Amino acid sequence: MASQSAVLLVLLFVAHFLGDFTPLLSRRMLEAKASGAPLGPFVHHAAVHGSLVALAVAVAVRPGLELLAMAASLEFGSHLAIDWIRARAGKKWPAQANPSTQTYWTALGLDQLAHALVLVGIAALVT
Repeated sequence: MASQSAVLLVLLFVAHFLGDFTPLLSRRMLEAKASGAPLGPFVHHAAVHGSLVALAVAVAVRPGLELLAMAASLEFGSHLAIDWIRARAGKKWPAQANPSTQTYWTALGLDQLAHALVLVGIAALVT
């Protein structure tokens, strides 16, 4: 049903906003993103995103437990990988970690595009 997919996409993007741009992103997570280490805060951050995606999918679609777990796992794994890769790239190429450079904004845009494509994929998977 198209309206169910639209509602799910809105909820998934709201979940992404909450996980990345509110206090759900802790100081320790921000520090890890800036330095590329340690891995623990990245895992915690990805778990927050996986939980938020599970909540959004549960509210909009009410799938079975297996599909719900698949959506949450896909979000967890992809979010962990995307954020860790971007943080490590920022260490290797410092311009990617400097908001005063165009490189930073391009890297941020690619990061957000990758996350958005994963969310669209999750929506297609569960609806």
